[in-house]
Amino acid sequence: MTTGVRQTRPSDPVRRIMVSPVASVDTGYTVAEVAAELAADEIGAVLVENSHGAVGVVSERDVVTVLGTGGDVDTMQAGDLMSTDMAWVDPEDPISAVAELMCEAGVRHAPVREGGTVVGIVSIRDVLPVYMAGG
Repeated sequence: MTTGVRQTRPSDPVRRIMVSPVASVDTGYTVAEVAAELAADEIGAVLVENSHGAVGVVSERDVVTVLGTGGDVDTMQAGDLMSTDMAWVDPEDPISAVAELMCEAGVRHAPVREGGTVVGIVSIRDVLPVYMAGG
């Protein structure tokens, strides 16, 4: 018996797989606080915001780099650590185009913006199952 639910395909819009709402922190959060947010939400990245909106992303890899280089997680802040060259995508962009952009940009997380407002985030962990399912 089939359920009638269509499998997500690479040609589908990224809206189908993005995570929303997006976890975010302020630029003044310490790396220790960012790590606690990542662990609490069981996620790989947080959006970094200031009074003007989204300004960067901090990933688990960024946190590990600080730890591995002896950085002080209690004084270094998200604003010092964040990646500012984000690969922005639109919710209607095809998953395949987002996957290609992420590969070309060398990023594992892409914020999703609609009309200037962040509406989600997509990670490589969201994209990979689309391809693994034979989409």
